[in-house]
Amino acid sequence: MVAVPFPLSSTPGLRPGEGEGRIVNGYNEKAGDRVYNRRSAGLSVFANTTKSGPRGLIDVNGTLYAVYSGAVVKVSSAGTVTTLTGSIPGTDGVTLARNNKVTGGVSTPDIVAVREGGGAYILTETAVSAYPGTNLPATVNSVDFQDGFFDFTIPDGRIFASELNSTNINALSFATAEAKPDGLKRGFVHAGTYFAMGTETIEPWKNVGAMPFPLARMTSVLPVGLLTTMAVAGFELGWDREPHFVAHDGTVRALRGFDTPRVSTPDVEAFIARSTVSTLEAYVYTAKGNAYWVLSSDAGTWELNVSSGLWNERLSTGTNRWRASHSVKLNGAWIMGDTLSTNLLKVEDGLRTEAGVVAPWTIESQPLKDFPVRVAVPGIYGDFTEADGAMVDVSWSHDGGKTWATPLSRSLSQADKYPVSVNRAGLSTHHGLRVRFSSSSTQDFSFMGASVPDLQQRRP
Repeated sequence: MVAVPFPLSSTPGLRPGEGEGRIVNGYNEKAGDRVYNRRSAGLSVFANTTKSGPRGLIDVNGTLYAVYSGAVVKVSSAGTVTTLTGSIPGTDGVTLARNNKVTGGVSTPDIVAVREGGGAYILTETAVSAYPGTNLPATVNSVDFQDGFFDFTIPDGRIFASELNSTNINALSFATAEAKPDGLKRGFVHAGTYFAMGTETIEPWKNVGAMPFPLARMTSVLPVGLLTTMAVAGFELGWDREPHFVAHDGTVRALRGFDTPRVSTPDVEAFIARSTVSTLEAYVYTAKGNAYWVLSSDAGTWELNVSSGLWNERLSTGTNRWRASHSVKLNGAWIMGDTLSTNLLKVEDGLRTEAGVVAPWTIESQPLKDFPVRVAVPGIYGDFTEADGAMVDVSWSHDGGKTWATPLSRSLSQADKYPVSVNRAGLSTHHGLRVRFSSSSTQDFSFMGASVPDLQQRRP
């Protein structure tokens, strides 16, 4: 028996004949000496907001605030939805932050929302309004919170800070990120440091308690910039790994202290290059002990399992990407917006559907070949765990993945006794054999590999 090679990370290649296989809606996990391909977590409906076009989410004392195109809603922990009066213009991404204001011994935080295209707003329990005062420029493009202060970025490179646990801003409470003349696209707080992200550099700032502006720039300047405002995530509450972002050169970088190592693969970078830059959005979640950093755009969705360093693709029925958009951890659960409906969705470890719709699982092998010879394939055997009622489709390609045989359905109900198999898979070209397994069943299972018996070589 000859083992069919399968990828650790999804590696489809740029054209037929390239690539080392694909993983869609699944991920690889090593246990002992074996690698198991498991199905990705599903999504249940948390609440129906009746709004569409998710733009940003925030948890405020166990209540979720969600910004949509044309509306802002408040959602209780039980899923009760209230629409606020007013809205935030546009369809662009929105960053949100809250402070630690207390009134009469009760937490009454200010909630601030900022459009990536410019403009700041205040959210209350009932309404949306423009940010008060005139000292914050109208071009403000992001907000975060640190040590009692709201920190804002301006495209011209300035950073503004509010007064302590207040929305008031002193006209002199700003400084400029001026190591390079690259402006600012985003600012966020991680590990006690405020990272001001320009198009070519990142400047770390610390709270030193100065007046009227509390931050001071640290000595290091990171020589890498942010490609677009919403393409950074990993500093959210409930996420204990490092942030990741899409850099100015179209790579994905981790932010490890003041180091920014490249973690993307050529296939991920090709996906970024195919994407409309303004549609790139990053978000995070955890499931089954694994931490995922997700990157979606109009060209699809890829996710990095930060726990293993491996990449896989996500794809929902009815669209060319994963339907989930933005994320926040609320009362111990990860909540996401939905690009296909007006629902808010909850990540579910044991679910294999998304809002009731199956999320199809697919894994494709690397080529099994010995160039330039052709190979005759008498059969294919797949190693799966038993799953009562589950079906898996088996297909194969002899031309590097350009065309595929008509899928043959096989049951997993007795996979613990009999392997999934097909006979007489034909004669390959010099590209060798590629194998594809896929399933739209709701039952859970694991895939452990495949093999070919008595592989026979033929002259080219």
